Amino acid sequence: MRYATAALVTTLFLITSRPAAAIDTLCDPSFQNCRTQLLSLIDNENQEIDVGFWFMEDSTYVNHIVSRFNAGVRVRLLVDTRGSNSSPYNQGILDSFAKDGVPMRTRTASAILHWKMMLFGGQHVVEFSGANYSDNAWRPVSAYTNYIDESIYFTDDPGIVESFMRKFDDSWIDTSNYADYANINNPLVRSYPMYSIDPDMNFPPGSSYATRAINLYNNEPAAIDVLMYRITQESHADAMVAAVKRGVPVRLITEPNEYRDPTRLWDAWNVDRMWKGGVQVRMRAHQGLSHQKTVILHGQHTVIFGSSNWSSPSDNSQQEHNYFVANKSAMYTWFVNQFTRKWTNSTGNTETKAFTPLPPDPPKNEHPKNDGTGYSPSSVTLQWYGGPWAHYYDIYLSTSSSPTTKIAADKHLGPSETTTQLQKYTVSGLKPHTTYYWKIVGKTAAGKTATGPVWSFTTGS
Repeated sequence: MRYATAALVTTLFLITSRPAAAIDTLCDPSFQNCRTQLLSLIDNENQEIDVGFWFMEDSTYVNHIVSRFNAGVRVRLLVDTRGSNSSPYNQGILDSFAKDGVPMRTRTASAILHWKMMLFGGQHVVEFSGANYSDNAWRPVSAYTNYIDESIYFTDDPGIVESFMRKFDDSWIDTSNYADYANINNPLVRSYPMYSIDPDMNFPPGSSYATRAINLYNNEPAAIDVLMYRITQESHADAMVAAVKRGVPVRLITEPNEYRDPTRLWDAWNVDRMWKGGVQVRMRAHQGLSHQKTVILHGQHTVIFGSSNWSSPSDNSQQEHNYFVANKSAMYTWFVNQFTRKWTNSTGNTETKAFTPLPPDPPKNEHPKNDGTGYSPSSVTLQWYGGPWAHYYDIYLSTSSSPTTKIAADKHLGPSETTTQLQKYTVSGLKPHTTYYWKIVGKTAAGKTATGPVWSFTTGS
């Protein structure tokens, strides 16, 4: 390993009630080179390599996998061409595999393939995590200061490996949700027996991630710690706030880029709601990205980790893989130590920082037009652009040029999800031939405010 710390156990050998596993390791790319172990598995495989990924950027994997393919090892790839919209390098990777003759099938269902896994049939080992196959997702640019938060898992635990064998085969022969992409010259057949799915594994779609996870949240008696990249599904946030209300402390580390990404505007809504509801929140402070998806349930000695974000697509439409670990105490300890290090910045490096909720953008008035005249006193609809971050609005209207009369408070009219979506509020019973002044104050779910301009209009008869 390239880096070491006394606070962490970096290689994990677990003794459990399951059949004995010789390999059961977690790797932390904040300070370890996790790619080395994966390349070793590739290079030592003599039977079959099965890979499923959302996108790949590191051509090192291509070179090593193609080398084994040319040596006679069977290789199968499940891919999703839409991953090239997220990575400018993915299409080149797909082209390289296709050119070298590797059989590939692509997901065509409306929801994406979000897997990040490699399966080694001859060694009976599987690797999976939330880490895309990018160089900086598998080893740090600089330890603890420039890295991507992940927890990368390698195991030969029979139940876990055989679950992936079953699910990979299911997808490989699926002609409803997959299509041939390259080098499919033989009938689509299974490589492995029809194994059952281990009860600790969760494979959306068809098996809800949120339902299973939230049931555990609701039964947690002690404490919950969360590392979560994207939070756009309300039910997870609701469960965290409910846990705090019943006296269970909740701590969250999340990604600042997602918090103010206008294409993921519900992330800010949920983070703000949790913060206001008493969840302790910290944000990534190191260079890189907080891409991990981990929940630690302390009273149940359970860890949930894998590829699912707290989002509706990750719940039960995208193809995901998640592990609900309740019977591996050393794995629980590993995740607790990792979270604690990041939360407390115990290495002396600033990995996380306290969260400060941001205000919304100031509202922009649209109608009635400033200094407009002749509006009906019976009914005037105020319209404004609230922006992506405000959810609640205070509405002021009076005959004073500095309106202080609040005619509506905390109107939950939501954000503007497009640049043309306006918020509206109708006032009635106005006096004729009277000039009115109005303004809007936008509020986030955390209660942070921004005030729009004062405009006026004059009623007619």
